[in-house]
Amino acid sequence: MDGDGFLSDILLDGRDAEVGGLDDLTIPMTQDTQEVDAQVQPSRSTSKGSKRSKNFHWKEDEVVCAAWLYVSKDPINGANQARGTFWGRVHAYFEEHKETEAVRTESSIMHRWLTIQHQVNKYCDCYEAVERRNQSGQTIQDKISEASKMYTGLDKDKKQFTLLPCWNILKEEDKWKSKRIEIAEMDKQAATNKKQKSTKVSRPRDEEGTSNQQGKDDVPQETQARKRADGIKKAKENLRRGGGEACLAALDAMWAKKEVSDKEKEKAKHERFMASIELDKEALELEKKRAATEEKRAEAELIKQEKEIMFADTTSLNPLQREWLETMQKEIVARRVAK
Repeated sequence: MDGDGFLSDILLDGRDAEVGGLDDLTIPMTQDTQEVDAQVQPSRSTSKGSKRSKNFHWKEDEVVCAAWLYVSKDPINGANQARGTFWGRVHAYFEEHKETEAVRTESSIMHRWLTIQHQVNKYCDCYEAVERRNQSGQTIQDKISEASKMYTGLDKDKKQFTLLPCWNILKEEDKWKSKRIEIAEMDKQAATNKKQKSTKVSRPRDEEGTSNQQGKDDVPQETQARKRADGIKKAKENLRRGGGEACLAALDAMWAKKEVSDKEKEKAKHERFMASIELDKEALELEKKRAATEEKRAEAELIKQEKEIMFADTTSLNPLQREWLETMQKEIVARRVAK
């Protein structure tokens, strides 16, 4: 699955079909794979003597993940890097920190990260599904085992998840969580585009011949149903171009919607605050009751000790012990009288 020859469908279903190079691979347009001229060379070789490099070792996978995080979290260049520059820095980090002797090209590092990104993201979904079950008595190891079984069950080739070291590195990183959100949005947009394409099916010719007028009536309704509401920027632009009252009405509607949303958020925030106060009150009452119980227990223990001293048998005591006992009895009587 690794090296310069990679997998064309790894971003879709995780299969290990071999491809020749970048021209055969569809790369998501995310921050670290922007649409620029690629600086990595295709991996397919026309020479008969060329050999495919060995699969990535798990230690190399860890360095790939660390390299991606290091370059992505760069506070100066992290969000403004062309694809070639980004992967050049990732490759340089990999070469500096790798613990194996394997030689990896920029292209192979990029392809390996795409494999890791796809499979770890899929495993994260499985692990979150296991956590949502909220089964009592389940340890973290149990959840990992259950998520691994779920991953294998969902994979159409029934392949096991073998990137736990990468998952452990990425799972708590904010940059990785942001990447997962970005991938989910891309998948959602792709699904929406696919659905829109599937609805654009031509009507049969026999229906066109008999219902031309009905077709004319249906087109505006369908178009109106598919039309999305203008955003704030679009509405402002229309206003500048002379959109007039329609644009003003659109802006008023959006601001009204925003105000309703803000009020709901404020109400929910107030409810959470009040609930927190109630919980604090209950905790305080419990603490008072616990302190009172402890005080009663200590008082009972003190009375028990005082009884033993007050009713002690002095016949077997020597004069010194009898004198100490009498002194203690006087102190007990004085303390009780004072109360």
